[in-house]
Amino acid sequence: MFKSTRSDCMPYRLFNSIQHYSWGSRGADAFIPRLLGIQGELEKAYAELWIGTHPNAPSQVIQGSERISLATLIARDPDGILGTGVAERFNHQLPFLLKVLSAAEPLSIQAHPDRAQAQRLHARDPKHYPDANHKPEIALALDRLTALAGLKSAEDLHSTLLTYPEIAGFIGEISADSQDIFSAVIRRSLDVPQQLSVASQQLAERLKQTPAPRTEVENLFLALRPVYGDADVGLLALFLLNVVHLEAGEGLYVPAGVPHAYLQGNIVECMANSDNVIRVGLTSKFKDAEALLEVLTPDAGTLPVLRPEPELPEMRYTTPAKEFELRRLDLEAGAQLKMPARASVQVYLLTEGQISVSWNEGAEHYACGESFLIPARLPVWQLTALEKTTLFKASVPE
Repeated sequence: MFKSTRSDCMPYRLFNSIQHYSWGSRGADAFIPRLLGIQGELEKAYAELWIGTHPNAPSQVIQGSERISLATLIARDPDGILGTGVAERFNHQLPFLLKVLSAAEPLSIQAHPDRAQAQRLHARDPKHYPDANHKPEIALALDRLTALAGLKSAEDLHSTLLTYPEIAGFIGEISADSQDIFSAVIRRSLDVPQQLSVASQQLAERLKQTPAPRTEVENLFLALRPVYGDADVGLLALFLLNVVHLEAGEGLYVPAGVPHAYLQGNIVECMANSDNVIRVGLTSKFKDAEALLEVLTPDAGTLPVLRPEPELPEMRYTTPAKEFELRRLDLEAGAQLKMPARASVQVYLLTEGQISVSWNEGAEHYACGESFLIPARLPVWQLTALEKTTLFKASVPE
């Protein structure tokens, strides 16, 4: 095994990959190219920036004269990079994945499995469920985020069905339970797809004749219908989920089994190191309604909006996740922080400003959009804000 030397006791600049999913922002104002300070291709969608070791888009580092994957760096010295405790708890692997997500168009309606469900899905369909890990996640708005998150309450759903009799007629017998109503829509879409198309068509025709103003969800339904067609159950599912609007600095924690969809906005996202997504609608990708029904949790209701808890100089976002914790630092120009030694890995991402990072043997400059890893073996180091700066720190809860 690789043994660390004193010269390796340093921060590592991360070189990250961009995912060009079709719903990402495009054009001269595309968010991720602006964040990174690069010239984006006008016709290309810039959807996600991945920071971590996931094999679908692993980050790279430079060690000596060698450019290697972050996973290789960790494999060479897991205790030194991750910290002994993290290495032992998470099988010598970085347990979280940090992302920047920029949604110009709605993502699919989806949910994520818990760990046991992920293992079963991966075993039976490794093509579509590429790992055996769960995927709890936190999303923090950089400017604003509009999302669908969690099922409406039973009372609100019954009111929705009265307002939209086309959906009630499609379901047939109506349950008193939110999960049962949502499941009935998904199940009926599998059993009688022709009736799903009829219900969507009838609803669209009525809404088009309804005098303005329409609701936010009604407008979304009419805008997405030509894209995905009447046979996409996601069109009706839109009406069953809570609409959430986040302002900058606010967040959502999405546990396993909760249906959700990010509609528009720019966020920092942190999750367990997984890419397991169970999609049910509003997508041209693989959909697995049966699997979504398997993982749907009885607690899939309204998700609370997270607001940071000050632990100066950091702002902490508290979640029950064991794999990650996300904090924000807002620094004025000239601020200097002496960062204490920590027994586990930390990953930093700048979303505004510039900083200098110094340690016993050197210093590095980082600009907006750049990220770096602080290995567990690094002792005390110093961070200096060269201008007004915002950083996000991902780490493993102690």
